[in-house]
Amino acid sequence: MRNPLGKLALVSGAAAAAFTLATAPAMALVPTNWVVGPSSPENFTAKSTNVVLSINGIDMTCTYSDAAGSLHSATGNPAAVGTINPVHFGKTGEPCTSFLGTVNTVANTPWTLNVTNYTAATGVSQGYISGVNARVSVATCAFTVTGTAHGTYTNSTGDLKVAATPTELTVSAPTAGCAGVVSAGDHPSFNGDYYAVVTGTTTKPTIVGS
Repeated sequence: MRNPLGKLALVSGAAAAAFTLATAPAMALVPTNWVVGPSSPENFTAKSTNVVLSINGIDMTCTYSDAAGSLHSATGNPAAVGTINPVHFGKTGEPCTSFLGTVNTVANTPWTLNVTNYTAATGVSQGYISGVNARVSVATCAFTVTGTAHGTYTNSTGDLKVAATPTELTVSAPTAGCAGVVSAGDHPSFNGDYYAVVTGTTTKPTIVGS
């Protein structure tokens, strides 16, 4: 005689498996084709009013920073879709500051803009800037910052939002005046919003991944 409990268990198991398959999220596709608009290649300029380099509790703030470079369509993942060259921090009459005094930063460029993911619904690309290299001087202390900085780019606003975590950037070659303040191997954070436009226009460049 067939066991009715066994038959019930079999039916229940099959139903549960079917429900799991039906409700499992579809695997996201990794973008490998990146198209820059309105055309490729495209030169851009960008400005920021809120750049902050923070290290060991010391905020070095820039209310003015600008950058320029070029964007181009690319394939792959990650894909290098842009070059940043040059980038400036502060300007005459509006320097970067900290409680230690005026901050001078000389960026060694080019830096490379890489993309890894894209959300079509929001027009936002995720990625990182590689090749970051800058010499920072404040008071009697000078040091070099190198590494990468993750961030996002939003097509609708032209906002390149940089939000480097404290493990992505590393300090090297500090001078004697940095003793007790900044040391080799320290990891600063770097945050800011750069608003980009196609050079000489008000048009925002776009990056679309598929």
